[in-house]
This record gives sequence, C-alpha cells and structure tokens, in this order.
Amino acid sequence: MMKQLLFIIFFLACINVNAQQVQHPYAARINRILKQLPAGNQQQLDSCMMQISALGTAGLAEMALMLRAPAKGDNTRLQFALSGYAAYVSAASREDMRKTAMLAWAKALKLTTQPENKIFLIDQLLLFGDKSVVPLLKPYLLQPHYCDPAVRVLKHIAGSEALIAMEAALEKAQGPCEISLIKALGDLRYLAAEGAIIKRAKSENPVLRRTALFALANITGGDTAPVLEAAAEKVGYGYDITGATAAYLLFVANLGHQWPTTPAMTAASNLLRRCQGDSLEYVRIAALKIVADILDYDATNTLMIASDSKDHEYSAAALALAVKIMNAANAESWIQKAERVDGSKKAAIIRMLADSKQRAAIFLFSKALKDKDSLVRMAAINAAGQLQSIEMFSPLLVAMKTTDTTTAKAIGEVLLTIRSSEVPGHIAVAMQHAPPFVQIILLQLLAQKQAVGQERLIRSLLNSPDPTVVQAAKSTLAAIGL
Repeated sequence: MMKQLLFIIFFLACINVNAQQVQHPYAARINRILKQLPAGNQQQLDSCMMQISALGTAGLAEMALMLRAPAKGDNTRLQFALSGYAAYVSAASREDMRKTAMLAWAKALKLTTQPENKIFLIDQLLLFGDKSVVPLLKPYLLQPHYCDPAVRVLKHIAGSEALIAMEAALEKAQGPCEISLIKALGDLRYLAAEGAIIKRAKSENPVLRRTALFALANITGGDTAPVLEAAAEKVGYGYDITGATAAYLLFVANLGHQWPTTPAMTAASNLLRRCQGDSLEYVRIAALKIVADILDYDATNTLMIASDSKDHEYSAAALALAVKIMNAANAESWIQKAERVDGSKKAAIIRMLADSKQRAAIFLFSKALKDKDSLVRMAAINAAGQLQSIEMFSPLLVAMKTTDTTTAKAIGEVLLTIRSSEVPGHIAVAMQHAPPFVQIILLQLLAQKQAVGQERLIRSLLNSPDPTVVQAAKSTLAAIGL
C-alpha cells in the first residue's frame, strides 16, 4: 500500500514538473536575456534583440504573458525588453521580425487578463503595428478600458482598413469610446464619417458635442458649414463650454485651404461684420487672419483698413499680419500710409516695417527722427538698431545734437548695438561739436567699443571748458588703455 502511495505521489510530481515545462518552455532563455538588460552599448543591445527574435512567435508570446499584475511584482525589466523589441522591429529592414512580433502580440493579447498589461501591449503596437492588426483591435474599440489605446494605434496606422473599422465601431460606441473614435476620425479628416458625427453635434452632452464640433471642423465636409455656423451663432459667437465659436473659426480656416476660396472668404467677411464689440475682439482677429491667409500678398489693402481701427488689439494684429506678407511693393504702400498718419499709428507702422527688415523705409525712419511726437522718434531710433544700417549713422548723430537727454541716451544705446567698424569714427567726429551731455554719452560709447584709433579726437576734449566732459574724456582714455 505504501509503495502504491509513493508511486502515485511520484507520478503526480512528474506530471506537475512536465506541465510546468510545457507551460513555460522559454522561461530560462527569457530570464537570461532579461539579466543582460539594460544593455551597456549598441552591440549588446543588438545581441539582446536578436536573442528575443530567436524565441519566435511562441517565445515572444510567453515573454509577454510573463507580465505580472501590478501589485504582484515588478515588470520594469520585462516592459523595458518588450518595448525595446517593439521599437527594434519597427525598422523598415526588419519586416519578417515585425510579422512575427505581431503574431506573438495577437496571441498574448487574447490570453492576457490583466487590464494594465493588456493596455501596455496595445500601446506597443503604435511602434510596429500595421493594417494586419486592425482585426485584432476591433473588439477593443467598444470596451471602455481599451478603446482609447486601440484608437490611438488605429489612428497611427490610418489607411482604409483602420478608418472603416473605427467608423463601424462608432455606430455602437458610447461614453469614452465614442469620444475617442470621433476625435480620431476628425483628426484623420475622414469624410465618410461626417454624417454620423453631425448627429453627435446636437447631443445634450457638452463633451460629446464639443468633440463632434471640432471633428467636423477638421473634416471640413460639404454638410458641415450650416451645422457649425448655427452652433456659433447660437452662442453669440462668444465662449461656451462646447467651443462652438472656436470650432467654426477652425472650420473656416480649413475651408480657406480648399479651392475655390470664395466660401471661406464669405464666411470670414461675415464674421468681421457680425462680431462687433470688445468681447468679440478675438473672433475678429481670427477672421482677419483667415482673410490674410487666403489673399496672401494681396491682403495689404485689407490690412491697412484694419490697422486704422480704434480697437488697439485689432489694429496691432493687422500690422503683425502685414509683416508676414511684406515685399517691396507692399512696403512702399505702407511707407506712403505712414506719411499720411501721425502719432501712435505712424509709430506702429514704423515698428512693423522695421520688424520686416524693410531697408526701403530708411528714408522714412531718418525723417521720423525729427518728428514732434516722441513715440514716433523712439520707433525710428529702434528701427535703426533693427536694420543695422550705416545709412542712419549721420541722421542719428545729428538728431542727438538737438534732442533731449532721454532720446540722446536711446540713440546711444542703438549706436552701441550697431556692428560696424565705421561707428567709432562717426561718433568721434560728431562729438566735437555736440552739447556737453551728448559728448559724455558719445565718449562712453567709444570706451565701450574700445576705439583706440580715435585717441586724437578723444584727447581734444581734454581742453573742454566743461569739467564733466574732461573727466569723461580721461575715463575713456583709461578704459581703452591710453
């Protein structure tokens, strides 16, 4: 009896050992690979990746199934190996390895029960998955735990198979899955889904409605315009939780990239006309940008009119847009306009021409140095610094002699930034007949520029009747080592 009992125990033990061997035939090899990671160099990494590849479909699947539940072990090294291999096989030259990996992932996904591990495996398909994994991911598109990562993979794969799968899933999807699918189809601009998404644009759920509106704006289909326009009009073209106005602006901007551009121009012009008042300023600016983008270099007249607006932000936006389409012909039109306006408008145009580096406006800048408005004078001074033009040396130095201390210091700061070997000479000559406070500023500039070659003219100021000028000349000579 004892012998029979021992035989049964031995038999069961053999079965258990054999079952373990059948269940995890690759465990030892996998553990040896994991001990080599992370690799110290590229050669070691390539060796590890080739060892993983040698496991084949079954071994790779077993490796994926070794992932433990989050509370029951550390998956760091295993996840590192799996994600590293997913990236490794994504190379175009490793097609066979990639096919094997997809088969292994398909097997592991079906057997994995832990949600976190299943999501991890789905995420890795972003690196190497292709249209062949679409059937594998279809069931997950309707499961709240997995729809978001599955949609991300299909969105990355794109192509007709992925698009059709997501469109079909949308008919039955609810909650977060519905949101994910609509956003992906919108981002991919899938026109066939327009009708299904329009239905969601009327939902009472603000999150769903917002997602649908923006998806429609991206798709830019033929049936979308009245839906988005009505949604924006309903909220008075203002802000609301569904982003109706922003979605409509995005739609009109996208429409402007299609031919013909007339529908987009009409829509943008209507927005400019309807959206009055300070609260809708951002809408007018967005509409103006759409018009400028459509007209491109022909938008100058429109932008000039907009720059005359009493709305400071709107006027500034028009000038900023003008910089982007500036050419010689447009620059001349703006120069002529600057001659017709004064005050802050003129200063703003000068700044805009300087920002667009229009050397044709140097005459305007030079003339503006004598303007009675301090804003215009300062704009011209800064413009000289931006253009770094030697043509403005003389006008700047002449202006220094007849201006106030604040403006003179501003001119000095600009002269200091101009990188030209001619600057010290111009400064040294100009300071001979300048007022004392200007001479001091110019001497300081020569010191900072280490103008050794101007020693004679610097020493001439040692005879100045103004003691502060004499002291400044001595300090300058000391600064340049003389």
